[in-house]
Amino acid sequence: MKAIEAPKSIEPWRIICAAQSEPDYSEERYMLIYAGDGSDDCYDKGYILLEGWHCSCYDWPEVDWDATYYEEDELLKIADMRKRNPSDGAERRFFMLVEQALGAHQ
Repeated sequence: MKAIEAPKSIEPWRIICAAQSEPDYSEERYMLIYAGDGSDDCYDKGYILLEGWHCSCYDWPEVDWDATYYEEDELLKIADMRKRNPSDGAERRFFMLVEQALGAHQ
């Protein structure tokens, strides 16, 4: 696990899963992307978890993103913990999607 700078742009092929809280004054957004650069082995380079917060009166470009790099085993541990103790429904849904995408089964 390592805090990194959020990418300025995200190619669609990198997106694994995403979720957003219900529209409200304060919205949370989650996205999991491949950390690789598009080379043949890019899917073996770990993952970037993006977590963003913003006021609902703004759009995607105004989201403040936190980015964290994870290896698969670290990410699955975090996903299990955060789906069991979520701050909201979007967080729980998102981390269930992460487990599905990475092949973890209950």
